[in-house]
Amino acid sequence: MYKNPIILCDYSDPDVIRVGGNYFMVASSFNFTPGLPILFSKNLVNWKLINYAAENIPLEQYNFPQNAKGIWAPSFSYHKGIFYIIVGLPDEGIFLTQTDDIFGKWSPLKLIYKAKGFIDPALFFDDDGNAYVYHAYAKSRCGFNSKIGVLRFNKKFKVCEGEDKIIFDGTEKHPTMEGPKVYKRNGFYYIFAPAGGVTEGWQTVLRSKNPEGPWEDKIVLKEGESGINGPHQGAFVETPFGENWFIHFQDRGIFGRIVHLEPVLWKNDWPLMGTSVKTGLMPGEPVLKFRSPKSSILKNLKNPFKKPVCAFENCGLEWQWSGNHSEKFAKAERSFNPDAENFRLAVLHCGSKNQNGFPVLWNSSNVLTQKIQYENFYLKAVLDVSSLPNGSRAGMIFLADEYASVAIEKTVAGFDFVYLKSKNEDLTDDTRSEIEVYREHLKLKNENQPVKIRMDFISFSTYSGAVQFTVKTGMGLKNSFKWKSDFFTTESAHWVGGRFGIYAIGNANADENGSALFKSIKVRH
Repeated sequence: MYKNPIILCDYSDPDVIRVGGNYFMVASSFNFTPGLPILFSKNLVNWKLINYAAENIPLEQYNFPQNAKGIWAPSFSYHKGIFYIIVGLPDEGIFLTQTDDIFGKWSPLKLIYKAKGFIDPALFFDDDGNAYVYHAYAKSRCGFNSKIGVLRFNKKFKVCEGEDKIIFDGTEKHPTMEGPKVYKRNGFYYIFAPAGGVTEGWQTVLRSKNPEGPWEDKIVLKEGESGINGPHQGAFVETPFGENWFIHFQDRGIFGRIVHLEPVLWKNDWPLMGTSVKTGLMPGEPVLKFRSPKSSILKNLKNPFKKPVCAFENCGLEWQWSGNHSEKFAKAERSFNPDAENFRLAVLHCGSKNQNGFPVLWNSSNVLTQKIQYENFYLKAVLDVSSLPNGSRAGMIFLADEYASVAIEKTVAGFDFVYLKSKNEDLTDDTRSEIEVYREHLKLKNENQPVKIRMDFISFSTYSGAVQFTVKTGMGLKNSFKWKSDFFTTESAHWVGGRFGIYAIGNANADENGSALFKSIKVRH
């Protein structure tokens, strides 16, 4: 028996494929790098992050965070020994990456169709030798949505060719239809596609004898009385044991777009999904628990590729930067505690916007964060400020629609403690300003005196939580310092869940040879 959600973490727009007895998932990563996270499972319930398919986004504008832009809704394909991931960047077009070793390096993202507003592409290889890219449209970019289009895919040159063709219009019955996933079964072509919006929508299935329609349509999964809002975009999977399952996401506020698993049973060549597997009534509702899928014996996954793509060498796979990154951003230092990490972050000015001389954190690529994975948890670290140059800050951050941060700032007079909060006056994804809530000069015994920083996250509803920071140094000494923040509450993070992490930034005059050493970094729940 398993319980939903199967993944309490923000893996938005999941797509899943099976190769042999192994299952692989890919999800949206937006502006964060490395991007295109790849997860592995043997049983569809327990998943492990194993790699990323995109080290960076190969466009200059992503050298700075392009919040809520970038890598949207990728899809997996496996054809003749090659893994493909195809993804739409809403402002640039459709891109493709491929590999013959899913644990290893992927090819750089390649533009295969230049267009604005073409999103959620799915590459489908038909058994007659033809290949297609099905996709949706973003109204914010091209002026319309609710439709599904298709392009021909040239398998030799790995590009889309010909004119785009709209093959289904869901404006009346299935508004905001998007995220098409394409399958062929018993002579029918199927498009699984969500409609109705992320928080209040449903799952639609289209059926046709022709890959370009015309299509019959049915709503197969709705929230109903389940309390699982959405349910939104996902993937259909058939196991080696003949079982059928559907993986989809639910938007859960600050926790992001978490992942659910639904049973599927076919009747009259239509999928019964969720509770309809038992009731026979369509549409079904998401299940809270169900018997587990049959699976092969679960063995410890041994990654044959020694160095998966990660934010920097020897760091945990959970960490990502806010924009494109380079090797100079950070390095891991030896930790004698196997349950903790030591990172030295370079003091860099990697922000597209400044305030009071410092780069704004919202617009800085060298902010290192990871996703929420637990309902209650804490992050703690010991900060060594001895290598901080004048005009620099190093600290800890919780990042959502709004954010809060504690930092140690090096000034000509020594070290100051600073507590910052964001301010979003324009209600846009592009800009934030920052408010200095509190500042206090620290009387450190010397520059080697460590500063202990902790962030506690406490959930207080299904969709929201609160963060409290604690900073202390020199406990037991004459000039000790201890400070605890008020609770910073937040209920949403636009298209992504809340994130938390660390950073080191400098103003324009800061010496970029400087650094901040974060020791004993731990996340516990």
